[in-house]
Amino acid sequence: MILKYEDLAKIRAKHRGEKIVLTSGTFDLFHVGHLSYLEQVKQYGDVVVVLLSGDSRVKGRKGSSRPIIPEVDRARILDSLKIVDYVIVDNSELNPNVTDYNHHEILRKLQPDYYVTDGPDPRFVDLMDKSKFIILERTQLDTSTTSIIEQIQAL
Repeated sequence: MILKYEDLAKIRAKHRGEKIVLTSGTFDLFHVGHLSYLEQVKQYGDVVVVLLSGDSRVKGRKGSSRPIIPEVDRARILDSLKIVDYVIVDNSELNPNVTDYNHHEILRKLQPDYYVTDGPDPRFVDLMDKSKFIILERTQLDTSTTSIIEQIQAL
C-alpha cells in the first residue's frame, strides 16, 4: 500500500505486536539486487515499510539524469511485491535540518523495531538506538542501477 507521511501512525496502530522493519532506497530500474536486498530486509520482521527516495532527492544525490523511472512508477513496482507492505515516497529536501526533522517524525510516528540498510544512512544512524540499526552486507556488488546504465551505454 502506498501511503503518505501522515499515515505512519496508522501502520503502528494496525500492526501492534508485530515487528515493523523500515528500509529506504531509490529502487531505480528494479533488478535482482533490489529483490535480494528486500528479501533480506523481510527476515527482520513481519511488516516491511519502504521509504522510497522521491525524484527530487534522487536528482540531488545522483545527478539530473536520474532517476530513470519516476517515483510514482517506482512506488507502484515496490507496492506490487509480496515482501513490501507499505511504500512512502520521501521528497524531503537534502538540507540536513529539514531531513532530520522529517526522519525524526517518521521514527516517532512509525516506531519501527528495526531500520535495515546496506550502508551507513545519515538520515537515521544518529536518530535510532544502535541495536535497532542493521547494516546488511552487499551480496551482489556488480548488480546496481548504475552498472546497468553503464552496460546499456556501452552497447
